[in-house]
Amino acid sequence: MNPVIRKGYTYLAWIFIGVDTAFWGTISLFSWFVSPKGDLAHFCMQSWSKNILWFCGIRYQVEGLEHVSKDKVQIFASNHQSFFDVWLLSAIIPVKFGWTAKKELFKIPFMGWHMTLSGYIPVDRKNRERAIESMKLAAIKIRKGNRIMIFPEGTRSRTGVLQPFKKGLFYLCIETGVPIVPIYIHGTYQRLKPESGDINPGKVYVLVGKEMPTENYTVDTIDQAMQDLREQILALQNECIKRYGEAV
Repeated sequence: MNPVIRKGYTYLAWIFIGVDTAFWGTISLFSWFVSPKGDLAHFCMQSWSKNILWFCGIRYQVEGLEHVSKDKVQIFASNHQSFFDVWLLSAIIPVKFGWTAKKELFKIPFMGWHMTLSGYIPVDRKNRERAIESMKLAAIKIRKGNRIMIFPEGTRSRTGVLQPFKKGLFYLCIETGVPIVPIYIHGTYQRLKPESGDINPGKVYVLVGKEMPTENYTVDTIDQAMQDLREQILALQNECIKRYGEAV
């Protein structure tokens, strides 16, 4: 795409993202009066995400959704390459779930208000004690039957390469014994790189793996749990490359 055209396209895309966020965020806020369990708010989140993906020219192909259970609680764990990961996962996962997210996102108008009302978990990455408290709060929600989506890397990869995992997710699994569903997203780094605001239309791929049981892990074997999940996500990455080639 011509650099001038790309800049203009990106400018319009970000305007649309802002307007779409305000529109669906407002509906989500008022939805709690008629749908206090959050079903309508979840619909708003999916619609918000699908609209953004469509306008930004992000076409996606998903495989493995049969591993997402509609009957039991699971924790979803995905690699993280771009802001588009949030919209993509919100659009494709067929069950209602919440997020753990850095606390700064909760300050964003409309989106942050929706996240607060929807019971998402704010994580303070700069304060270890508060981060642990956030995981304890997430564990309580999971025990009550809520599904959670987590990026075990903790933040977006600045290179597109899978980063080391943070331990928070794994303490959460040990606390609850809930299985993890590994997810690999292929190509969102090229659609919107963390160091750039330029949006590049194109295709991305998602592979959802078989759930990984966690009830046998303990605090003493937490490093093994991290390694096992990492190997599963890397296996999904290799499968993506095998099927679709390197992301461009």
